[in-house]
Amino acid sequence: MKEDMASQLGAALHRLIQTHRSLPMGGLPMGEFMMLQLIRSRHEEQPEARGVYVSELTRCICASSPAVSRTLRRLEEKGLAERRTDPQDRRTTYVVLTEQGQRLLDACRQQRETLARRVADRMGERELQALAAQLDRLTAVVQEERQKLSLEQGANPC
Repeated sequence: MKEDMASQLGAALHRLIQTHRSLPMGGLPMGEFMMLQLIRSRHEEQPEARGVYVSELTRCICASSPAVSRTLRRLEEKGLAERRTDPQDRRTTYVVLTEQGQRLLDACRQQRETLARRVADRMGERELQALAAQLDRLTAVVQEERQKLSLEQGANPC
């Protein structure tokens, strides 16, 4: 019975993840879209800054410098972001969104808000809030149990 429940839960979570990946991202792969969002959110938090330093992006997403550079290069090739050298310290580079990048994120935000409103209208805000709370609880429990299992198994994880 528990194995069947685990399979059902796993399948439901897989469908949720696939649905999340299909949300409006302007035709970009998830990594590029998330990078654009991170650049925008950092700029919104510090509007006086010239941009977001590449080193900060690397720290925020816990990725290697080469991986961040590749993603930024693809965003630049698409005209969505631009790297600039800091005039006060020519060894450092920061990133800004282009107008095209801003427009793309604005359009995606609008589409996501419309979708969220429609879902909330159909399901009800209370039900969605309860579901979000349950998903948060599920995530915490799975993480805790995975950690315990990892400690119990030592260096032999599946």
